[in-house]
Amino acid sequence: MSKKGMKRFLALALAGSMAVGMIGCGKSEEGTTGSTASTTATTATTAETEASTEPVTEEVTEEKKDLNVKPGDVIVDMDFEDGKTGNFNVYTKGGKFEMENVNGQLVLHIETCGSVDYANQIFYDGYQLLQGAEYTFSFDVSSTIPRTIEYRSGQINGADYHAYQGEYIQIGPEVQTITADFFMEEESDPAPRMVFNMGKQTDMTEDPGPHDIIIDNIKLVVKDVTNAQVLEGLPDYPNVNIDQIGYLPNDLKTVVVKGKECTTFKVVDAASGATAYEGTLSDYAFHAAYDTLVRQGDFSELTTPGTYKVVTDVGESYPFVIGDGVYDEVYAAVVRMLYLQRCGIELSEADAHAFAHPACHTTEAIVYDDPGKKYDVSGGWHDAGDYGRYVVAGAKTVQDLMLAFEDYGIEADDMNIPESGNGVPDILDEARYELDWMLKMQEKSNGGVYHKVSCLNFPETVMPEEETADLYLASISVAATGDFAAVMAKASQVYAPFDKDFADTCFAAAKEAWKYIEAQGGIYYGYTNPEDFVTGEYKDAVVKDEVFWAAAELYLAGYTEIGDSLEAILAEVQIGSELGWADITGYAYYDLLRQSPEGIDAVMDSVKERFYSRLEQLAERADTYGMMLQANFPWGSNMTIANNGELMRMAYNLTGDEGYKKLAKRQLDYLLGENPMGYCFVTGYGQMTPKSPHHRPSQVKGEAMPGMLVGGADGALEDSYAKAVLYGQPPALCYADNAQTYSTNEVTIYWNSPLIYLLAACK
Repeated sequence: MSKKGMKRFLALALAGSMAVGMIGCGKSEEGTTGSTASTTATTATTAETEASTEPVTEEVTEEKKDLNVKPGDVIVDMDFEDGKTGNFNVYTKGGKFEMENVNGQLVLHIETCGSVDYANQIFYDGYQLLQGAEYTFSFDVSSTIPRTIEYRSGQINGADYHAYQGEYIQIGPEVQTITADFFMEEESDPAPRMVFNMGKQTDMTEDPGPHDIIIDNIKLVVKDVTNAQVLEGLPDYPNVNIDQIGYLPNDLKTVVVKGKECTTFKVVDAASGATAYEGTLSDYAFHAAYDTLVRQGDFSELTTPGTYKVVTDVGESYPFVIGDGVYDEVYAAVVRMLYLQRCGIELSEADAHAFAHPACHTTEAIVYDDPGKKYDVSGGWHDAGDYGRYVVAGAKTVQDLMLAFEDYGIEADDMNIPESGNGVPDILDEARYELDWMLKMQEKSNGGVYHKVSCLNFPETVMPEEETADLYLASISVAATGDFAAVMAKASQVYAPFDKDFADTCFAAAKEAWKYIEAQGGIYYGYTNPEDFVTGEYKDAVVKDEVFWAAAELYLAGYTEIGDSLEAILAEVQIGSELGWADITGYAYYDLLRQSPEGIDAVMDSVKERFYSRLEQLAERADTYGMMLQANFPWGSNMTIANNGELMRMAYNLTGDEGYKKLAKRQLDYLLGENPMGYCFVTGYGQMTPKSPHHRPSQVKGEAMPGMLVGGADGALEDSYAKAVLYGQPPALCYADNAQTYSTNEVTIYWNSPLIYLLAACK
């Protein structure tokens, strides 16, 4: 571990507990089963014996000193004598309880047990477990009634939440001391979680009613480090950052170099070292998001095809290519990621290779609000690292694909998907797979659209066909219905030359969805998960932007009677021009501007002003990396960067202004390597690429599915792993390549889609 990494871990140890919000990509994840640590456990009443916590002595050899732990070290020690609750956090999912310190003990007042074992949970973060080390975990426990609980001395966070060590135990009025020795077999974890699950257990035939559980004297002690592995820190990031995929001959070509003293750079042939270009770096600048001094160089004048690298006094770049077609392979992979995310059909080995699997999620889904109804909603794309399918996420993705087709004439029909060779561009075949599923998500009785379909809980780390729990259709939402109406109306135009019947079906469905929206009388409620749902919420409290997008696309598709209400709807939409799943007005504005319909002059004037004022606001923020985020790198920052690039490219398409085109290219370059960490954030591409995304098929197969854009830096540190490993990092460097950190290393279809749009512009 580097000195910098060691400081981070020491700071974590001093910081103690850190609360964590259980959300991932707009979603929360919590698992309950599985144990992979070797364990020896004993149980005794305190009347019979005292638990032994005496350490096993061992001489620590020279090579073990870097472990920073030794036998006898007490990793966790909570006796609650301070009158506090030991830095435990509370989580409920259908259960109800209160936690307090009573007479120097932790008391959990259970009111109801809910329907799952983790319905009542306390958890503690803020320690480490080293692979190859042995530990002793102990605690005292009792209950005012006989019952079962589960403890976990450590579990993985952010993936399937399986236990490193834990047991279900029977407790009652007599105090027991639980002691367990366990050997950490899995990879070292800087952010495990200690858990007590006190919800409904499998041996409960009914809720036992109110009772208390008392816990005391919790200890986790290092027993043996003979075979322990050093906990790795963050990698050393390169000082010279370029687009690792390469550049078209006439592309804008930039390099960003860290350091104050370095003022010049050379571009050299990667094989011979011969100088091909020499340049001067810009004046240095300091940006708070990066917490370092950076300079920019431009070598756009170099157009000769070849393989090069940039050399400076502070280091050199990874090799890169200048030539025709440099983006073709990564473009194909980023599009094919959507095929590999398909649900409801078999993915053959011939087409999907390592990620082949039988048909999944083919059973009918139960309507959550009306359990007597079941519908076939098979199909569509798995949204992200889990297997939920969400209309709002799918709508953004489909819109990006249709725009890429329209704006850049993407005609390829040979991208190795089942529909290849059918005479329809594969990008539209892929979008149609999602549109066909979305049509199934519409309630035929009223035109409304169900927000999502998923199981109630996230699955363990399994392939999609192994998630066999009941599927549920969540409530109808205006957000989903508006997005549905918008993309169906647009699809009625895009697909008309290829399949008029399908185009007509889309237009009819869009109009039915609009009728549902009109029936709400202008009062629109955002979506929130019902109590039993743990999977992705995609919570959106403000949905008038979705309503306007629907109205705009319907008008453009020929539903002109809606024109009289467009101005009134737009007046209620917040100023802005965004392309996110929640704030989505940019799509409406762009399609209106690119088609320039007649008869709505006041609307068009307002749209034009809104669209370009937002673009200018963004452009003024551009820093040395070309980023427009300032110090705010949010969850899914790579999507925000890709969206910003898409907006800039849209503006170039409308105006021909080269400044917009250059800013769009800078966003693409950032995603492909010209960023302060030097990552090409697309799995399987570039010299420094994510290898451990939060993505269940990749975790099962032990290799990253190629072509996925990971979330990227998240300065808010929104999962336990991020808090542990990235503590003290500047916002733009708050990324870790680990499956546990769902807030920085998950993937989604709608992060890939704006990247598809940007890459399509380069073809």
